Amino acid sequence: MKILRSLAIIGVVAAMAVSATGAYFTSTATINGNTFSTGVLEIRVNGQPSITGATFSPMAPDQVASSPEYHINNYGPRWFSGPSTLAAKKLTLSVINPNDFGSGLWDQVMIKVEVNRGWPTWQEVYNGKINGLSNVDLLSPRWTELAPGESEMMRYHIWLPNIAGDQNALMGKTLTWDFAIEGRTN
Repeated sequence: MKILRSLAIIGVVAAMAVSATGAYFTSTATINGNTFSTGVLEIRVNGQPSITGATFSPMAPDQVASSPEYHINNYGPRWFSGPSTLAAKKLTLSVINPNDFGSGLWDQVMIKVEVNRGWPTWQEVYNGKINGLSNVDLLSPRWTELAPGESEMMRYHIWLPNIAGDQNALMGKTLTWDFAIEGRTN
């Protein structure tokens, strides 16, 4: 019994010693109002989310038609009032929704796409068949990004080459398509 009492007294003294070594002064600092949010990337053409494309008059083989210049905008501050806050690190152009109404033009029509940001010369980014225009980088090789509030001009030239065989099979035919311009942050 004396052993148990001795152990109890030792335990009480040890507990008092531990609590007696606590600090007399304390201080606390806080980091308040932490917030996480995501940025916005909004690409527009001529300030609009969608515009009507070019319509070319009927052409003969080897005649070349040119589109108007389109301004591809990263629609944010400095020059635009839009919500874009992120730079487009990749800006791709693709043909979508092609419809050649059974004409065969989809496999024959050629297109050359060029971009510019006010330079004396235009930068060619694609030159080939329209059916191969997919994910063409409008920033490469001259630029690395399209910052918020900045624009890049794009235009294209289109033609039907003079091909061997029966040209008459392509006479009076129509090809329609849309362009999709996608901005990405990576």
